[in-house]
Parts: sequence; C-alpha cells; structure tokens
Amino acid sequence: MSRRFRVVLAALLAVVFVVGGSTAAWALWTTSGTTSSSTTIGKMSASISGTSDMTTTFSSTVTSVTKPVTLTNSGSIAGTTATTASVVAGSSTALAQAISVVAWPVASTTACTASTAVGTGSVSGTWASLPSMTSDLAAGAAAVWCVRSTPTSSAPASTTTNVNIALTVVAGTWTSTSVQGGFYMNTSAASTASPALTCTDHSGNYVDVRWPASSRPTDTFYAAFVKDTQVGQKAQDYSGFITIAPSDVPSSVATSGTQTVDVRVLDSAGKPTSTVAGSGSVTLFTQNDGPAIRCGA
Repeated sequence: MSRRFRVVLAALLAVVFVVGGSTAAWALWTTSGTTSSSTTIGKMSASISGTSDMTTTFSSTVTSVTKPVTLTNSGSIAGTTATTASVVAGSSTALAQAISVVAWPVASTTACTASTAVGTGSVSGTWASLPSMTSDLAAGAAAVWCVRSTPTSSAPASTTTNVNIALTVVAGTWTSTSVQGGFYMNTSAASTASPALTCTDHSGNYVDVRWPASSRPTDTFYAAFVKDTQVGQKAQDYSGFITIAPSDVPSSVATSGTQTVDVRVLDSAGKPTSTVAGSGSVTLFTQNDGPAIRCGA
C-alpha cells in the first residue's frame, strides 16, 4: 500500500466516523469546543451610627431633640438605603405614637443642630410609623440624616419607649443583612411638667403662642418670657394668645437657636408670678430676608 493511498484512506474513514455519528468523533468535536467562565458578586453590607445620641428625657424645658444619624453603605457595590423604625416589645407604643418625627438629609453631622431648618427630601411621621430614610449610595459612601423628635400634648407622662431603626442596603434583587441602632425616649412625671403651649407659625415673621384654658378669670393678664425676660406684649384670656416676633427677643437674651418660652400669670401689679400657664419652644434663625422665628426646635 503506497503512502498516498494510506493518506486518502485515513481521510475517508474520518468522514465516515463523523457522518455516521461515531461517539469518538462527537467527543472530539465537543471537547475541543468547551469553554469556562466565572462571576464574582460584590459584598452587600450596611452600618448605622448616631442613634444612641437620640436618647432623651422630655420635660417642660426639653421639648424637642435634633440629632444626626449616619447611614453607610459599607459594601463593595452601589445600593440604596432602606430604614424601618419599630418599637421594642415591652416599651410604650403609645409614647412612640405621640412623638412627631421629621428627618431630612444634610451634608454632614455638624449641619444638624437644633436651629437647622427642615430641608428638602424630608420624611415625617412618628416613631411608631416613619417612612424610610432613603439615599442612593456608592460603595463605601455614607448619608447623614438630621432627625428631629417632638412629643405632642398627648404624650403620656412618666413613660419610656425603646425604638430601633433597622437599616439595609438594596441593589436590584440583592439586600444586605439588616443592622439596627436603638435609643430610648422618656417623659417626665406630669407633676413636674408645665402645660404645653400651642404655637402657630407665620412664615418666619412671627409666631402666636396659646396656653390651655383654665378656671382663672378671663381678665387675667399673661406674659411670655424667655430666660426670665419678657418677650412680646402681655395679653388677657380674652384674646388667649401672645405674638412673638424676632425683634421681640433682645439680642442680650438670644439671637439664634431654640429657646424655651414660658407664659406666666401676672399679678395685679403686672409682675410675673410662679404660675406657668404654658411652656413650649421656639427657634430663632436667619432666612433670606433677615431674622426669623418658628415654632419648635
């Protein structure tokens, strides 16, 4: 058999094996065509800080608290923060429901103070039901939210609520493990707390403060005081309210920040007595057209 004949015969046999479905030939083709690949999924992780600083005991002199909370995407891929507030079993849900909450994103923890005005992107509710503080974060990035808590007049006295804020970071169908930060909020005994004032805002130009009704004669005079200095004009129960403008607060008393206002009963000589008809807070701040005032912290 010549060499040329052997080459031609080998080629013909190869064709027969492929066309005839030879197992050996099929294995040859499939093995030579196989490739492999792998994918690594990034790490999903979250962390929360600053919640413990919100622990507060409210009273006639502590009527609100404003603190920063930092939400961090500590994983290796971008995601969106999602928070949920809940009341720890065994503590007061009634108190959590009676604490008004507003939260908004700020540039840094130092940008969150008692005098900071509520910014854009805010969420509001109570500690029993607060919408998510949501921020889109790159891997390793953090968002600071300024959180302001103010008990309403219906808040029960001598009560404690323990609140947890749970945080996750979400990216598509992936969710990080939940982390939590907790704090306590308390109210003082009713016997030590003054009746709450009702305050009405007027676009930063002035506020009206009203005190609860009582059995005092309707011609009783009242005056509002900040740090024992009278602010605004005195008023009687006939009108039932006192107007306070920024200019009514002497610069020697305060020029900015949250101030406690006590409305006191005046005696027949027009001097303040020890009877506080109502107490609350106002905040002095600056807006585009100058000094301003608002209700609360």
